[in-house]
Formats: sequence, structure tokens, C-alpha cells
Amino acid sequence: MLTPARSGGRRRWVLVAGGLGLAGLIVVTAVVAWSSKDPAASHALTTPASGAPSATAGVSRQSVSVSSSALLPGGRPDSTLVGGQTDHLVFARLVAQALLAYDPSTDFTARNQDLLNAAAPAPYGDEARLAQDLTALTPSGPALDSMRKNRTTVTLDLTDVEVSVWAANRLAGIGASPGVYGIDVTGQQTITTKGGPPTAVPVALGITVACPPATTFCTLDGVLPAHLQDALGSK
Repeated sequence: MLTPARSGGRRRWVLVAGGLGLAGLIVVTAVVAWSSKDPAASHALTTPASGAPSATAGVSRQSVSVSSSALLPGGRPDSTLVGGQTDHLVFARLVAQALLAYDPSTDFTARNQDLLNAAAPAPYGDEARLAQDLTALTPSGPALDSMRKNRTTVTLDLTDVEVSVWAANRLAGIGASPGVYGIDVTGQQTITTKGGPPTAVPVALGITVACPPATTFCTLDGVLPAHLQDALGSK
């Protein structure tokens, strides 16, 4: 799809990958530091939004009209966080909420499995590679231990969830099937630790999805820690 190829290769959205030149891009989870004694804070799932004007300003939230292709079954509708959705923007909002809001009681393994249950089917996605995307956005090890010890809680306020103009133009230009979307998410996390003041951090995600009519219901291809043009525009 619009997500980058990684080591070992990846068949991501065969209908669109050929024209995007994505090989070799390495996605690294952004690290945001703030004045907190909690070392887990630097591992919060935050991706600073660029100070430049958004590449998606004025983007239409309507479906992109492109050539059709044969329908494929959806993935699995049993995700309790995001499953069974048919609106691409609602689906992306739920994915972002699941990834970027959490507290010490969050079961990240269960969260990631729930998102994997909504994985896009071939040729629109690759569940193994989606798992890698989710792992990159999951605290672990000492950072996770510290987050729990310091009672770190992260809430999320989404300000924009919209189709990426850059992605829509790329997809339309190569005749991608209806229901294939690249979506930019912008918002703000509020991070609170035990005994410390709340800290606000801007965040951005790029989410790639396949929704009706391409699939029976919305499914998840990948998640990038930046708007899609910022992550892939030079590729």
C-alpha cells in the first residue's frame, strides 16, 4: 500500500505499491522528552506534528473516486476496539485512540491482538508486517515497567482525522480500487505521571486502510508515526 517496504520485503497493497517507490524507508517511533522524572515518559507513543502547515489542510473527507476492482472478503470483524466499521474516518479515529491513549492497566498484548484482528486481507495488507508496525508503537521492557511504577496515564484529543490529499492523488493516479485510503491523524496527548503536572504533546499518525467496497468492512493495513506525505513523500 502506501506504507514503506522494510527489510525482508513486504507485499503491501499490490494494487498501489508499484508506483510509489517505497523501498528502504525505515520507520522509527518518535521520542518526545519532557520535564518528568518518569523515564517511561520518553517512550510514550507520541509523534510530534510538524510546525509547518498541514499537507492535508482542506482535504475532502469524501471517498476518492477511482477505478473499481473485484471485491475481496474483509479481514476479521471480531475486533472489540475497531472491528465491524464501514466508515474509513471513524475506523481511523478508533485505531488512533487505541494506539495513543493508555494507562498503567492497559494490556498492550491484548490491544495489539485486537488491532491485528482487524488486519487488512491480501492483497491489501500483510498481518505480519502490521504486527511490526504495532510493536514499534508499543512500550516495553524498562520503559513499560517505569510507566506502570510511576502511574503514567496518557489521554488523547484528536483534532483532525482526514483523507490525505497526497495519498489520494497517488492512489487515484494509479487506479486503486474504491475503499483504499491513506488517512492523516492529528491530535494532542496529555501525559500525567504520579506526582507530576500534566504535559501536552502534539501527535500525528498516518494510517492506511481498506474499507468498503474494497472489503466487507474496514480493515487496517499499517500505521506510521507521521502524516503520510511526511513519512513517504520523498519516496
